[in-house]
Amino acid sequence: MRITRSGVRGSLAAVLLLAVAVSSGCREPDPQDESDAVAAESGEAGEGAEAVRNAGEQGRKLAGTEWRLVEIQSMDDVIGTSRPDDADLYTLHLGADGRASLRLDCNRATGTWTIEPSSEPTNGRFEFGPLATTSAECGATSLHSRLAAQLPYVRGYQLRDGNLYLSLMADGGILAWEPTAGVALETDSDEAIEAAILRAVPDYTREVVELEGGVGPGRYVYGRLDLDGDGRDEVFVYLLGSIFCGTGGCNLLLLESAEEGYSLVNDFPISRLPVIVSEQRTEGWNDIFRPESGGGAPPTFVKHTFDGERYVERERMPAEPTPEGTEVLRGELSYEAAIPLEPSQ
Repeated sequence: MRITRSGVRGSLAAVLLLAVAVSSGCREPDPQDESDAVAAESGEAGEGAEAVRNAGEQGRKLAGTEWRLVEIQSMDDVIGTSRPDDADLYTLHLGADGRASLRLDCNRATGTWTIEPSSEPTNGRFEFGPLATTSAECGATSLHSRLAAQLPYVRGYQLRDGNLYLSLMADGGILAWEPTAGVALETDSDEAIEAAILRAVPDYTREVVELEGGVGPGRYVYGRLDLDGDGRDEVFVYLLGSIFCGTGGCNLLLLESAEEGYSLVNDFPISRLPVIVSEQRTEGWNDIFRPESGGGAPPTFVKHTFDGERYVERERMPAEPTPEGTEVLRGELSYEAAIPLEPSQ
């Protein structure tokens, strides 16, 4: 459900009461430069994940979700309400591992998030850990600087009509978010995912990379979604670089949680993005549609269903209309923004 302008104004009073309640007694955040924030993030990620798990149902509702900014409400009438020109340029991903990833226009921010539900089922305390934020100049109309300055002061949350309201301490205002239409690609490095990639692609070695030439070592992006309903996210990994890509796209991996890290479910051939995950299930797993195009072939979607062990191809269909479902690995894709993947020795 989208946030309407009247809906935001109508819920403002209730959210402000929450902001006052959760902000009393809060300390002012200490200034952090980017290097401090990176170190803090690695140290606090475990605490963030534990806080999310301990939050029970509310933690599970927020874990693994992604939101886009609708507006910034200020209590100062002079400042008023600010709305982004393009809401998709301001996104917030709340990972199930307690990590937070944000797109702030032309910049990125990473850190941790914690949640403490109140006695009410839809609100409570919410706080970001130190955020490591890039500092590119995004343009005169960008909300990057304002949003980056306000995020450390978030102290409360409210879920209302499917939307998320984050309140700032000391009646500082409200950040209003609505759900995105899919699962965005993530660009924060993950050692467990990288280890699984190297196991799945044993020929990706330093010697092969040097012989291949091209742009050098590969890179990757990923997106998380629970495909089998067990409460644990599977991971789609998209590999980039000349060693993984051709004229029709790049290699796509599907990983599932294992006792230690992740194990490979499928290695799909040359693919495009985004992947579409259908609500329909086969053998307990969601059906998926993988786009293919290029190499002289017409664009198509390839439907895959689960056979009890892995996904198998069932049919090919035209690229239009797009199959219904959740878009995974959605967002702006570039080699430069993807995560470097060090090859095996």
